[in-house]
Amino acid sequence: MLDSMAWRMLGTSSQALYVVMRRKLQGTNNGNISAALGDLKHYGIKSSATLAKGLRELQVLGFIAMTRQGGIAYGRQVCSLYRFTDEAVFQHPKLKIEACNATNDWQKFTTLADAKNALLQGHAASKNKGVKIKSGLQILKRTDSDFEALRRFNDSDSEAVTASLVQKLKQAGKIKQAANPHAA
Repeated sequence: MLDSMAWRMLGTSSQALYVVMRRKLQGTNNGNISAALGDLKHYGIKSSATLAKGLRELQVLGFIAMTRQGGIAYGRQVCSLYRFTDEAVFQHPKLKIEACNATNDWQKFTTLADAKNALLQGHAASKNKGVKIKSGLQILKRTDSDFEALRRFNDSDSEAVTASLVQKLKQAGKIKQAANPHAA
């Protein structure tokens, strides 16, 4: 596999991702391999963009295949699961993963040009999935309320009122002393 045309087209970060994912493979868990960013940070994969690109390259070039699409399911968030194409998959009924033999999809690339074209098409397809904005500007999500946008809020209303009353009383006392200096 390491001498294949597909492996030669993989970037170094994708090769590292493959090795880290392969480390999780035990006797019968092929098809139940996750690639969650939180788990992979300990192995040097710290960017979600690097992870997404690596997973895309590994899938396009036939080293891994997705066995379960991640996202929100059954009222909770689940991660995507993958299998290595050079190993057989055993059935996992709880995860709804069916058994299958090794497919060795990476062997279909006989030249570097074939592998490069597949990789370019895979990257182009992933870019087309994103929503494009005509102006090229990013749409920001507002998270503040209208009240917070109008003025800065540091104190509670009662603290602000108390402070202003104390100031008014002090000023009133100074005015009385200035008007009647002999009353004290």
